[in-house]
Amino acid sequence: MTIDRSLYSRRQFLSLGRKTLLVLGLGCLYPVSRYLRAKENLLAEARIASSEMPLNINWQRLGQTRFWLRQGKDEPEAMWASCTHLGCEVSYDPEQDQWLCPCHGSRFNRDGQPLSGPAASPLVRAEVKEEDGFYRLHQTAV
Repeated sequence: MTIDRSLYSRRQFLSLGRKTLLVLGLGCLYPVSRYLRAKENLLAEARIASSEMPLNINWQRLGQTRFWLRQGKDEPEAMWASCTHLGCEVSYDPEQDQWLCPCHGSRFNRDGQPLSGPAASPLVRAEVKEEDGFYRLHQTAV
């Protein structure tokens, strides 16, 4: 008397594996399609009390954001400090009076115009509105 201890035959096991992979693959289609069809608003906004950030002539970083502020000729100016090459965060070097990208070496002048490197477009400016004792910054469309 022989006792068959296997629950599934090899053929049943492989068939179950194929069905499982099919269900998992179809289950991934929905989130991927939503991601590809998404129309996100990629524009950033920030707000800070004007008393917390007194402006001067050099660029100053606004907290933990990518916004940088300075006092322009007539009004405050803001820069969205993302490299236009691949989006790395650039920083302002006051000694060289340039924006520097640590990823691929792009350099921009004080006003965000490209000087060297793979980036060909200027840095994106941000709108600054002063209202009720706050600076409200809004990244302009690229």
